[in-house]
Amino acid sequence: MSSQNKSAGHGRATLYIVGAILSAVAVAIIGPAVMGEQFGPVVAVLDVGGEVFLRLLQMVVVPLVMASVMSGILGLGDVRKLGRPGAYAITYYLCTTVFAVTTGLIVVNIVNPGKNIDRSLVEDARKEGEETIAHAVSNRGQGKKVEWHNVTGDRAAVVGESKNVTISEEGVWSVRVVIDQIGQAQTPARAVVQWSGDGNEFQDVEGGDFEAGVDPGIYTTKPVIPLPDQAHYIRVAFIPQEGGKDSIVEAYVVSGAPSIGEIFQNLVLMMFTNNLLGSMVEINLLPLIVFSIVFGGMLTTLGERTNTITELIMSVNNALMSFILLLMKLAPLGIFCLVATRFAKAQMDGQFLTLLQTQAWYMTSVLTGLAVHAGITLAFLLWVFTRRRPLQFAGQMSQAILTAFSTASSTATLPVTMECAETKAGVSSRSTEFVLPLGATINMDGTALYEAAAAIFIAQAYAVIDPSFVLSIDKQVVIAITATLAAIGAAGIPEAGLVTMLIVLNAVGLPLELIGLILPIDWLLDRFRTAVNTFGDSVGAAIVDRSFET
Repeated sequence: MSSQNKSAGHGRATLYIVGAILSAVAVAIIGPAVMGEQFGPVVAVLDVGGEVFLRLLQMVVVPLVMASVMSGILGLGDVRKLGRPGAYAITYYLCTTVFAVTTGLIVVNIVNPGKNIDRSLVEDARKEGEETIAHAVSNRGQGKKVEWHNVTGDRAAVVGESKNVTISEEGVWSVRVVIDQIGQAQTPARAVVQWSGDGNEFQDVEGGDFEAGVDPGIYTTKPVIPLPDQAHYIRVAFIPQEGGKDSIVEAYVVSGAPSIGEIFQNLVLMMFTNNLLGSMVEINLLPLIVFSIVFGGMLTTLGERTNTITELIMSVNNALMSFILLLMKLAPLGIFCLVATRFAKAQMDGQFLTLLQTQAWYMTSVLTGLAVHAGITLAFLLWVFTRRRPLQFAGQMSQAILTAFSTASSTATLPVTMECAETKAGVSSRSTEFVLPLGATINMDGTALYEAAAAIFIAQAYAVIDPSFVLSIDKQVVIAITATLAAIGAAGIPEAGLVTMLIVLNAVGLPLELIGLILPIDWLLDRFRTAVNTFGDSVGAAIVDRSFET
């Protein structure tokens, strides 16, 4: 009887959340249409409500992760029993990420969403992408973006004063030159990038002599022009076109996206911290998980002397899970506020329906890839290794999946995921307390699929304005490898999703500013890929559960 009541309560909770999401979308579309700008104060109130719910979820993440991981280790009795489940979990994460990237590449090549995209849309997106790249670079703390503009007029004019154009000694720096050729020219415009170590004597950068074409259009360096390590001052000499109308040159000094080697280095270093409290404040879970495993493992070796602290950890873990159950009673209201706020803002900006039309094929590619990965790949793995029915399991995890869609954060959803996996799906606490926190940190199937598909879409769109660009098989292989590694090693990088996307684009020489093509719709697709990430984590917990020794 008790089991039936629990099942009924779970079903009602899921229906409430589904109703909240549908109601939120309806309010977001109808509200601005009926009330116009007067709907703004309503959105502000909803924004506060959604933010409160999100903060409540985030508030409990750090103590829950640390208590649950320690509790799981202590429940094993011997930390050495973690070896096989740990190896299975890592293998699962890596394999499913590779499967996801492969799926994304296949789908986007079949749909071919960028083939017939409007040329003006690509050029407009480039300008929006430039601002976003500058924001990402500044957030990485590796220096500032320096920008020159010059309209043709003075022959051999120096664009920018060298004394004001300085770069940091740290990091890998490069220059991207863009020449907008307006009208048919007899002699195309040229830009020559020059560098100096002391700001007095300048010399040409190797490969820094860039010439536009005579036909109207936008010409961009491919790839970016790397700067010598000794370069502290940069300037660009610009020789305007002859004949036709004016041309415009823009040059940008940008910090290079992290290399594959830096990603590996980051992946190792982000497991360790020199400030445990700092990691807690930043909700940087991986070093907290490592500490909890080591600390919990140490406690298992000290015998009866640790009985008091062991009981304390177990009690804290149980109390936090009870807090999550209480918080879930507020979930429908919090989720309504989160979804209504984001959709309403897009609708009030006049973006929502327009974006659905202009980006329809791109969205179709990504959503189809995510559906195939979740509905076929992950479902097949779940059935093969556990003999669970995928649809039933998805229903048991529905609250977590819907919460992930609403919050667009695997980390914020983690408490709900753990509660659903253990109490609804019947996954043992040994697995949920170890696999799910680790998965929420490094298992990003949806993100990897999205980045691979987005890179191919951008490449197809770029070919519209530059027919000489060919997306060969070897470049697609590079995209697949880079997207896999970037998704795994992204957790410790500020602006993780954006920066890892830059890594993928940089790997095949695509203009970084074309990230503007995917930015307008990214907020919506982010919710779907987060839901897939969360479902993938829960499937992993169910599969790895079988490897724990009794």
